[in-house]
Amino acid sequence: MGLLDLWRRYNSMPEEDKGFYRRKLLDAKLHGRSAFAQYGEDVNVMEMLRTLGRKQITYVDIGANDPVLHSNTYLFYRDGSSGLLVDANPDICKRIRAKRPRDVVENVGVAAKSGPPLTLNVMDLDGLSSLSSDWSDRLEAEGLAKKVKSFEVQVVGINEILEKFGKTDIDFASVDVEGLDFEVISAWDFGRFRPFIFCIETGIVSAGKLVRDSRFHELMKARGYSPLFETYSNTIFIDDQA
Repeated sequence: MGLLDLWRRYNSMPEEDKGFYRRKLLDAKLHGRSAFAQYGEDVNVMEMLRTLGRKQITYVDIGANDPVLHSNTYLFYRDGSSGLLVDANPDICKRIRAKRPRDVVENVGVAAKSGPPLTLNVMDLDGLSSLSSDWSDRLEAEGLAKKVKSFEVQVVGINEILEKFGKTDIDFASVDVEGLDFEVISAWDFGRFRPFIFCIETGIVSAGKLVRDSRFHELMKARGYSPLFETYSNTIFIDDQA
């Protein structure tokens, strides 16, 4: 397809679609890439959702971390969508609220069910902070990250968080809670809250190699999901029942 054909195709698009592609071009010019997620998961998922007519979506980001850098949901937000972001670190939640005022932000730790406060181990790499002391200790022992501070945080069960959010028609869910992912997703009530697409960190961080945790594939298959594609650390699953 030549440049003239591309120009004609662009001019025939609805204004909403023109804006989408202008933003993609701007991202490529300013950032050298069109994705904000670490391994480009957001771009691939967005293209699929748009192809299916889902241009304004609802997302849930459990273990959101930075509002922009390596965010699996910022691209959707920047394109006009909104959703729920959850993070245990109050400093991160403050940054999220400032950058993404349309989103609902919950400053709590997430577990399989609600319980007493747990200790959040904040690492020098924000994305590796965790409520799991075993996880944090292993990262420190392998030289992957250093613990900079620890403090107690409120812990809320995943289904209570989703119920409070109040939306059951979820297009995209991202779960990255560093060491507690399997427990959280195992407890997820798929009968009430059934995302169309799931992004799950299935890679186990290690200094020597990356290992895929096969339990997630077995769990998601039992819940009626199939793997759509994988990146270095994440697997994208799609609902077979949709």
